[in-house]
Amino acid sequence: MGIRINTREYRAREKLTKERHELISEMIKKNPHFKPPPDYKPPKLQKKLYIPSKEYPGYNFIGLIIGPRGNTQKRMEKETGAKIVIRGKGSVKEGRTHQKRDVKPDPSENEDLHVLVEADTEEAL
Repeated sequence: MGIRINTREYRAREKLTKERHELISEMIKKNPHFKPPPDYKPPKLQKKLYIPSKEYPGYNFIGLIIGPRGNTQKRMEKETGAKIVIRGKGSVKEGRTHQKRDVKPDPSENEDLHVLVEADTEEAL
């Protein structure tokens, strides 16, 4: 049958751990000398920015964001401290998806073209 991942206990545990992480991050903000527990990982903040490729079909947004050999994207990631990923329809070359049949398809491939920005802090986002 497989491993069940959407059980009532699992959802309750996820809710409790999320609340715990929020409380710990709040305590860190209020008291900078507070030492978080060793298993605490700060939650990643995400922001999704849609690329207006339908309004401007002749404009190469992906090329502008990535830049030559990915240098523009790497520079932006280094300056901001955030991870920048292009996702959605048209973000992956046609031949790339058929080569890896064992890998599960990404659910964001069916969405419109967008940039996903992940960061640890609100300032970096």
